[in-house]
Amino acid sequence: MPLNLTEFNHFYIISKICGQEKHRHYLETLGFVPGSEVTILSELHGYYIVMVKGSKIGLDKTLAKKIIVYAN
Repeated sequence: MPLNLTEFNHFYIISKICGQEKHRHYLETLGFVPGSEVTILSELHGYYIVMVKGSKIGLDKTLAKKIIVYAN
């Protein structure tokens, strides 16, 4: 399921990153790689604060939709 549809403060494993090559590369440089653990900490007006690899990162909804995860 896409990251934007997950529950807050639950951990998920990244399955794959979808979208154009530039978006995939950008997300991978931030640490969103398959096999990594990720959780949404909060959401405000379509922007998410996400924890991945021990770092808090802000993402908009369009980027969060490109991250496909499964339950841990």
